[in-house]
Amino acid sequence: MNGPDDSVTLRRDGRLASVILNRPARRNSFDLAMLGRFEEVLHELGRDSRVEVVVLTGAGTEFCGGTDLDALATLDVATTMHVQRRTAELVERWYRLEQTTVTAFNGPASGAGAVLGLASDLRVAADTCFFTFPEVTFGAPLTWSGMAILADLVGADRAKRWLLLGDRIEPAGMLRYDLVTDVVPAERLAVTAAVLTDRLLGVSPVGRSMIKRAARLAGPRFEASATDSYLGALSLALLPAGENGHEVVTHRRAAG
Repeated sequence: MNGPDDSVTLRRDGRLASVILNRPARRNSFDLAMLGRFEEVLHELGRDSRVEVVVLTGAGTEFCGGTDLDALATLDVATTMHVQRRTAELVERWYRLEQTTVTAFNGPASGAGAVLGLASDLRVAADTCFFTFPEVTFGAPLTWSGMAILADLVGADRAKRWLLLGDRIEPAGMLRYDLVTDVVPAERLAVTAAVLTDRLLGVSPVGRSMIKRAARLAGPRFEASATDSYLGALSLALLPAGENGHEVVTHRRAAG
């Protein structure tokens, strides 16, 4: 398990900052330490008036596998519910961050990991990226305010269909449904993200801020999905012991 100081890294360069999910050996999935570190990063960014644009990406070849389910399996019910609430709040805080946010999907994004990246204002992806939503295969809803984010982006009916079927969204679909603005070879992702951030930094920061504030009014209904974290926690925590719970979690992690 990575320590709390390096599981999420924050780099600042003038008006631009980069946030890097940094647990590549675990598909950049979130355990408690990583969750706490991301919360610290959000706090730091919230206090830094110099930073105007923030880029989110992952270390290694995957963007984010969502929650580290092996780590989640070690928690009791009360702690599991607490963690699920915090992760939902994390996505909302990222979505509402004052700075303009850009996700550079450097590889596959699963379940809640896809949700976090999609909560950015603008998104680009490497051609190695795809989105998967496997939660239904192990008897849980998509949490982290996932339905709110997806319904806002592609409509509630299509989002429901993806989640019910555990669909995998390939690069062509990501472009078709405007989940990303560009899909490029992996070696060009950093340059593509840099071109986008340069364009953002070249326009009025006040204008960007006001556009983002206006969009919030028509954006995801986080309050309506507030119970998702509890439903998800219960569905995971109350798996029958007779089902050989550890093997179920291992299967879930492989599926995700």
